[in-house]
Amino acid sequence: MSKATKSKSIRILLTNDDGINANGINVLAAALVEQYVVTVVAPEGNQSGSSHSLTLGDILPIREVTMPCGIKGYSLRGTPTDCILVALLDVMKDNPPDIVVSGCNHGPNVGVDVLYSGTVSAALEGLRQGHPSIAVSLDMAYGDKPHHFETAASVVMELLAEPSFYSGLVKATSILNVNVPNIPMAGIKGIMITKQGFRAYQNFVEKQFSPRGRAYYWIAGNSGPHDVQPGSDGYALINSYVSVTPINLDLTSDGLLAPLEKKKGLINDRLTAARSTAETACPTERKSPAAKVACKRARPPSKKR
Repeated sequence: MSKATKSKSIRILLTNDDGINANGINVLAAALVEQYVVTVVAPEGNQSGSSHSLTLGDILPIREVTMPCGIKGYSLRGTPTDCILVALLDVMKDNPPDIVVSGCNHGPNVGVDVLYSGTVSAALEGLRQGHPSIAVSLDMAYGDKPHHFETAASVVMELLAEPSFYSGLVKATSILNVNVPNIPMAGIKGIMITKQGFRAYQNFVEKQFSPRGRAYYWIAGNSGPHDVQPGSDGYALINSYVSVTPINLDLTSDGLLAPLEKKKGLINDRLTAARSTAETACPTERKSPAAKVACKRARPPSKKR
């Protein structure tokens, strides 16, 4: 089997958070479909900043559409995480993907961006469902053109051409968060394996009033400069390197486990005192059904003899 034939048998689920008509996903889809079997399930509209949210109280209409790049895909009126679940549990249930690709995002996902990013969260949901997953973003600003999505697409194609690079992701319960400089491919110096850096936002809430006097708000913010610390995702980008950051689902702060273990006795002492107070107070507070319920809940379970 030739390399081209072998790659054509690899199935890719492609999604994003900017919407199915966004330039980033269309440029990436057009590149991927040349060598892989690509299924696109993406939000109907822009879902930037949706993080890992799920639509739990509403229906999720889906329709097959022809994307601007000419490829057919599925447009879902939901979040990026909704798209992953619908794709894996229904659209692709009989032919599951070999890898999930989320992007290409319009703007970087570095530092604290990953907490808000629908692009990163879609990849994390793909991982949670048992599939190797990659999030890819272009370090662009809307007012600064041109936007070199073709560079990001080329980087993804080269990354996918080396399956050993991402084959251990599921076992490591991690995704690859890939950020690409917004420059022509000829200017890319290589890749750096990086840590999540720090980038502060200047958020603001603008308050306005409707003609009827009802208040409403507009949340926005200006992104700060990239982290210049060597080894960070921002440092890679400002030096014309592709940043590749492994991100996992475990948000535990391991460095605090031991210090908190040493201090937990302070809280246990306070809980013991609070429980003692509750046990003493309960017999005199049985004046209403609500008080009886509260008293019952406050008591420790009796020991069976």
